[in-house]
Amino acid sequence: MYLFKHAVLLAICGLSLCCAAQETMYKCPPCASDCHDTIYNAPGICPVCEMALVEIKDNQFEGYSKKKVSIESKGISLNAAYYAPNNKNTLKGALVIVHGSAPSTYEDVSYYTKIGIKLGMAVLAYDKRGVGGSGGTYQSFTVEGSKNWFNLLASDVLAVISWLKEQPELENAKLGLLGGSQAGWIMPLAASKTKEVDFMIIGAGVAVSAGEEHFFSQLTGDGEENGISIQEAHKKLEGFQGEKGFDPTKILKQLRTSTLWFLGTNDPVIPVDATIEELERINNPNFEIVLLPHGDHNFRNTKTGEPYNLIGFIQPWLTESGIWNK
Repeated sequence: MYLFKHAVLLAICGLSLCCAAQETMYKCPPCASDCHDTIYNAPGICPVCEMALVEIKDNQFEGYSKKKVSIESKGISLNAAYYAPNNKNTLKGALVIVHGSAPSTYEDVSYYTKIGIKLGMAVLAYDKRGVGGSGGTYQSFTVEGSKNWFNLLASDVLAVISWLKEQPELENAKLGLLGGSQAGWIMPLAASKTKEVDFMIIGAGVAVSAGEEHFFSQLTGDGEENGISIQEAHKKLEGFQGEKGFDPTKILKQLRTSTLWFLGTNDPVIPVDATIEELERINNPNFEIVLLPHGDHNFRNTKTGEPYNLIGFIQPWLTESGIWNK
């Protein structure tokens, strides 16, 4: 799944919170090329992928403390940050931020971290395996390698969950997973392997196989000028007979975790129509779908140019589903 520009775009339309950058260093944003670990001391253009360099930030959030931690997972250490409210009496739950396909650090997924903090939750975000300060080797998405890679990434989520469950202030807290795009495969997979996940919030994730999603995104070119229209790509997807790779169908059928799905109707990266059809066919009573009219892969209304306020949907859902007390 191609989410390589996702972190940059989300940073542009991110939530308004009090944060401060501690350093003025720069790096390539998460992208398809192997250039995400190079650090620069001035702004400019990445010589490898030709994307504009972005400032490296050390986000601090008002009313929250930030603790940098290291979490062991499958023989490697995950570099992570734990954000907790200074007033523990205001704690509403805990969230693990799960990555899309990009080689992203915990700062790169700050869009989602800010959502968790706006909701009054403790948040754990980490550098993806093989990225930033985390050990292991990052793997670009392939259909052929999707089963093994997704299971390995799910094991990292499980390690993070185990760490959170050991924090005394979270003893009675409901624990959820939040992320977008490729995380829409990883989160249900992780949740199927543990009883500790109380809820999930999936942004622009798919309910079809890795092969079908890849076929669709190749047809559309992820919305670039050389791709065909979303409508044409959906028609061609109906005849897909290629390798499926990771297929979430069985997991989604059996999952008992309360899950909120966000899907934009003008998303050129994932097959939204096919995902809706599959979710309707599965008919899991634990799932709720929110359609964002004209929404793209970054939760922006392509007709108005304005970002959608996901929190406006998440807060009532958390209450109505019983995750939050009324």
